[in-house]
This record gives sequence, structure tokens and C-alpha cells, in this order.
Amino acid sequence: MSVVAAPSRPGRLAISGPRPDVHVIAVEGVLDPVVSTRLLRLVDARIRLRRLGTASTTHIVLDLTDVDSATTSAVETLSRAADLARRNGLGLHLVGFEAVARHLPLPARQLVGRMSRYPDLDAALGAL
Repeated sequence: MSVVAAPSRPGRLAISGPRPDVHVIAVEGVLDPVVSTRLLRLVDARIRLRRLGTASTTHIVLDLTDVDSATTSAVETLSRAADLARRNGLGLHLVGFEAVARHLPLPARQLVGRMSRYPDLDAALGAL
């Protein structure tokens, strides 16, 4: 008898704005290099909108509560997105990623440890 692993859910993104100053991007499924690159592009787009004066965003929240797994390279890209946001006066915060992050290799866990994190979206919105 052979055991077949359940297929991974491909990464999906959903965007919302619960407040004018907070931009939330929810990720579902696998956080891989393709999804993390899309997140980096969305962060860059939000920065550009802010520079143009068409967005009042001060915080970008990545809701990773429904992420099943992540790759080290995806976390490296998230770290670059956090640095880009910080250099442009925005906060980038991770939500609900601790369960997945603890299974990452040590270098990726250390990158996550340097980023702003909250246990859930309510805690993030209450603190920001």
C-alpha cells in the first residue's frame, strides 16, 4: 500500500482595506517564490500609490493565517519587501505565520524573527 501526500493548495491572494491607512493582503495555500514575488510587487505598487498621493497607506499587513507551507526563498523575498516598505516609510507586518515559520530552516526563521509579527489580524489592526 502506498501513501500519497495531499496536494498543496496553490498560493492565492486577496486584498482588502479595513481602514484607509491599512492595506491587508491575505495569502492562502503555499507561500512559494511565485507568490512572494507577487507580494513584493504589490508592496511596490502600494508605495508608488502613496508617493502619488492616491493612497494614505501607512501599514501593509500580510495575513498568512491560511498559508500551508513556505519556502526559504519566499521568506527571503518577504524580508526584501519588509526592507523596501521600511525604506519608504511604511510598516510591513506578518499575521498568523508562526505555525508555518517554526518548520522553516533556521536562516528563514531568523528572517521571520526580524519582521513585525502579530498572532492574528484583530491583534494587528488593534495595535496599528
